[in-house]
Amino acid sequence: MGGVGKSTVALWLAAQARKRGWKVWWVSAADALSLRGGIVEILRQAGAPEAIKREVREGAPTAADRFWAFVDAGSMKRSLLIFDNADLPAVLSADGVSLPADGTGWVRHDASIVCVVTTRVSDPRIWGGGARIRSLKVLDDAAAAAVLRALAPAVADRTGQEAVELARRLGALPLALYLAGTYLASPFARWRGFDDYRRALDSGAAPEAIADLDSASSGPRAMVSRTWELSLDALADKGLGQARRLLYLLSCFASATPIPALLLRPEAGKDGRAFTTALRGLAEVGLIDVGGVSVAEYPEVVVHPVVADTCRARLVNAEPDNPAIMHTAVRLAQSAVEELDHEHPGDWPSWERLIPHVRALLAWIAPHLDDDAALKALLSAGQEAFSSLWLAGPRANAEGEDLARAILAVAERLGHEHPATLAARHQVGISLYNRGRAGEAEKVFRVVLERRCRVLGEDDTDTLLTRDQLIGAILAQGRYREAEQMYRELISDMERALGSDHRETLTTRIDLAWSIGMQGRADEAAEICRVTLAADRRVMGPEHPRTLDAWADLARWTDENGRHGEAEQMARELANVERGVLGDEHPLTLSTRATLARSIANQGLLTEAEPMLRDVLAVMERTVGNGDFRAITARRYLADTVSGQGHARQAELIYRDVLELQQRWLGPEHPETLRTKALLTSPTATS
Repeated sequence: MGGVGKSTVALWLAAQARKRGWKVWWVSAADALSLRGGIVEILRQAGAPEAIKREVREGAPTAADRFWAFVDAGSMKRSLLIFDNADLPAVLSADGVSLPADGTGWVRHDASIVCVVTTRVSDPRIWGGGARIRSLKVLDDAAAAAVLRALAPAVADRTGQEAVELARRLGALPLALYLAGTYLASPFARWRGFDDYRRALDSGAAPEAIADLDSASSGPRAMVSRTWELSLDALADKGLGQARRLLYLLSCFASATPIPALLLRPEAGKDGRAFTTALRGLAEVGLIDVGGVSVAEYPEVVVHPVVADTCRARLVNAEPDNPAIMHTAVRLAQSAVEELDHEHPGDWPSWERLIPHVRALLAWIAPHLDDDAALKALLSAGQEAFSSLWLAGPRANAEGEDLARAILAVAERLGHEHPATLAARHQVGISLYNRGRAGEAEKVFRVVLERRCRVLGEDDTDTLLTRDQLIGAILAQGRYREAEQMYRELISDMERALGSDHRETLTTRIDLAWSIGMQGRADEAAEICRVTLAADRRVMGPEHPRTLDAWADLARWTDENGRHGEAEQMARELANVERGVLGDEHPLTLSTRATLARSIANQGLLTEAEPMLRDVLAVMERTVGNGDFRAITARRYLADTVSGQGHARQAELIYRDVLELQQRWLGPEHPETLRTKALLTSPTATS
């Protein structure tokens, strides 16, 4: 049950543990971003190596294993680790999808430290047989009344039963008791007695049920809702009438997740003093948590889930001002998105903070938007957020498909052939492609292409982009010749419709080079990349991600063309640039490091290249996964390098791993799969 006091009990446990000299670590498990941030902070304080912190920060599949290996090594004995607000159990799993019961995620029953999880989910099948589940109930009358008296000691209880009667009206729910007691003790309170407050609750409009309080009766739910309304009434009586609207607005976004200043800046900019005053008032009556409020910089705000749900329940009622509040939330998201560029690496951290709030709007507010303009604005924000995931690196695989399907579910309200719906379906295709499901992606892109040609026209930019993605899916399946011909036709159409220097035209030329290079024409592929790279630098700049991608392909095909020393020099320079722009573990950086090692190996420096390949492959496995095409390629490079040193048996084992991965992720008839299979069946291949 939300608001029943789970976190309060956990705080008491933490205090008891500290008294006994234990270390206490507290991590919000409300969502994956908060979880990772809390774990990284633990590792920082515990002096963990930077490599482990990076794995956690990037959401690597092996991050939980690495964390627990560090913990179990002995540096954190006599510790209590609390995962708070784990109402989505999958957040605590290793992959963000499965359940904690499998014991491979962030909760380990055999851990060397004590773990406590607060959650509304009590099903033992979720948590596994090693978990001891303690269900909390609402308080009894005496305890509930004691809470009210403790929070509002100056309020007289004339009959000795007024606090009891108020507690009953509140359903003895700890959160409601806390809010009511805090309100009565605040300088904003209009009612000064428990009985006066109870009568005020009874005289209110018919309350709405709070969806999160599943096991409470309708009466307590209604009283919880009215409790917060009374606090807002009191703020209004003190001249803070805007506090109600502000709380409702904040509740539109993701609860239990910091709302970044970027999202609130336009609202705060209308009247900064009134905005910060309203935030202070909401914080004083316990309705929100805020950081330090200052004139120069607005704080990040957190709304408790139960408070948010109560406000959302009121927002969906047919009150005149409510649609305007929901539309404002959409406009704020749209404004935040417009300030960011999803192709600019410096904006990617801001995107990461913004995405949970865009997803919240898609999940709950979209069904209540009453005009297409607001719906389209929300969809536009969601699609930009998806694009930032796609470019930012490994998170695209883990989170992209879920976000894309959420956008599609909303877009279909506009009709199956509406441009926004086609854009959403296009992004579903991209997410399938990113997850190694090129065959499924091809089918999606073919449907989208047929509809975009009919609805938008063949020369529309979006239609051309779907053609490009369709060809990419064909290329990923190893149909290189087919892809080459289709790319040549597409480039001709792009040059006519968009121009020869349009960024999409330039990017498609790099894709064409790949289809050519994979057919063994590395010299031709390298030349296309060389010419296109010069144009990229001129049009987009030397450090744009698309420019770096073209540079990376040039290094690869230069090496494949036999100019290994030139390729090495190119890859070294590029890797240094990518580390500074994209980060050490971005997929493009890792791919360039693999090309660098390959070029060194091709110059006969096999013992130098082998550890480089092993290092980059280890990082790829925990960031993009061992089934990613780039990771498979790096593994094949490693097998070639080991074979070249005469370690036939070791090389054969690696080649067999490569073959198994290719058969699973590329398909048994993919040219790269057949190439590895032929190599293994050759009697002299690895000898």
